[in-house]
Amino acid sequence: MKNVTIKDIAKHAGVSIATVSRVVNQNYKVSIKTRECVQKSIDELGYVQNSVARSLKVLSTFTIGLVVSDIGNAYFTAVAKALEDTIRSEKYNLIVCSTEGKREKEKEYLNLLISKKVDGLVINTTGKNDDFIAEISRRIPMVLINRKIINERFMGDFVDSNNFEGGYDLAKHLLEYGHKKIGIINGEMILSTAKERFEGVKMAFSDYGISMNESYYFDGDFTRNTGEEGAKYLLGLKNRPTAIIAMNNAIGIGFLKYIVNNQIDIPDDVSFAVYGNIENSELFFTRPSHVTLNPMYVGAKAGQVLIERIANLEITNREIIFSAKFIGGSSVKKVE
Repeated sequence: MKNVTIKDIAKHAGVSIATVSRVVNQNYKVSIKTRECVQKSIDELGYVQNSVARSLKVLSTFTIGLVVSDIGNAYFTAVAKALEDTIRSEKYNLIVCSTEGKREKEKEYLNLLISKKVDGLVINTTGKNDDFIAEISRRIPMVLINRKIINERFMGDFVDSNNFEGGYDLAKHLLEYGHKKIGIINGEMILSTAKERFEGVKMAFSDYGISMNESYYFDGDFTRNTGEEGAKYLLGLKNRPTAIIAMNNAIGIGFLKYIVNNQIDIPDDVSFAVYGNIENSELFFTRPSHVTLNPMYVGAKAGQVLIERIANLEITNREIIFSAKFIGGSSVKKVE
C-alpha cells in the first residue's frame, strides 16, 4: 500500500498515534504486547518511515510549551488545565508562559522553550511576532489557539470559535431589543479575534439597515484596564450609547468594575453583552448576555491535534473552528 501514514497504522492497530510513534522511534517504553501489535500493523500495511521526520523525533523531552497572553484570565487557566489533562495521558509535561501581550516577552519565552527542546508548542499569540513564529513552526510542531498569524510559511494547526458568528449574534441580540446606539470595546485590531468579531458586528448592523457611529468604538487590548477605560469614555459621551458590547471576558470584567464603582445600573442605565464567559456570572444578580467560549474544548482539542502532529510531521495544516453559542441573560433592556 502506497502513502501509508502513521495515522493509518494507529487505526489498524487500535492504538493512539503517539503510541505508534514511540514504537517506531523507540524513544519511550511500550509493553511487549503493544509493540508486537503495532509492528504487525506496520508489516501488514507496508509502512516506510520518513527518514527526515524520524531524525527530528529520535530525541524527545516529553515537554510541551503553552504561551498565552494572560494566564491570570480564567479562560486561559481553564485552557491550560484541559491541555495538561490531555497531554499527560500521553506522558507529556506542560510548561506555561504568560506574555502579558508584550512582543518582547513572547519572543523571550519562545526562545527559552526552544532552548529547552520542547516537543511542541501551543500559542495564543500577541500578533507581533508572526514571522518568527512561522519560522519556528517549520521546526517544532505547533498549534495556535484563538489568534491566527498571517504568514504563508506557517506550519501547524489552529483552534478557535467562530468569531464572526459570535460578534454577529451579540449585535443582533441588541438590535432586536431596539438598540441603535451600541458601543463597542475591543482589543487590538492586529489580532484576528478583534477583527473577526468586529466584522460580525458590522454585518449585523448592515443587515438591520443601521449605520454604526464611529464615536461609539473604543479599542485598546484584551484586558480589564481597557474595559474600565472604554466604559469611562463611552459612558462619558454627551449622547452616550444605550448598550455596550465587550469583545472578551477580561474587557467585560473591567467594564463591570467601572459600572459598580460609579453606581451605574445594568440594564436600566445601560445594556451590556460580552463575548466570552465571565467566571461565576451565573451567580450574578444580573446575568450578562454573552457568547460562550469553551476553554476546556479548546485546550483538549489543541492537545489532541498537537500530539498527532508530534507523532506525524507530515500532517497538513488544519483549522478546528467550533460554533459560538449565544446565551441570553438579564443584562439587556428593550428600547422602545
